[in-house]
Amino acid sequence: MARPSSEISVLGPSTRVTGRVTGDGSVRIEGSLRGDVQITGDAEVAEGATVEGNVSAASLDVAGTLLGDVVSRGPVAIRGGAVVRGELRGSEISIEPGSRVSVRVTTEFDLDLGPAAKRR
Repeated sequence: MARPSSEISVLGPSTRVTGRVTGDGSVRIEGSLRGDVQITGDAEVAEGATVEGNVSAASLDVAGTLLGDVVSRGPVAIRGGAVVRGELRGSEISIEPGSRVSVRVTTEFDLDLGPAAKRR
């Protein structure tokens, strides 16, 4: 089996991309992207960055603006100050205070309610 690249690609703050971003490795978006992202590594939407499209990645960290759906094989972190609208799917989802979100969350987790006698 091929091993994912540990390479990190950066779309700088003055970069504006229209189109699909795909590949092995990780990506940090500091500028503006209008299109989908499909990568094997981690994705980051930096503070001040904007993504209008769907994101599929190993994990996602959002400090900027993301308007689209997310499918992550790992965690999704929404930082304070971020703006996110769409559907979030990941192994775990964290949303910090100060972020503005309008999302549908899908994740799997175990809910520990304690012994059955205590739940009544």
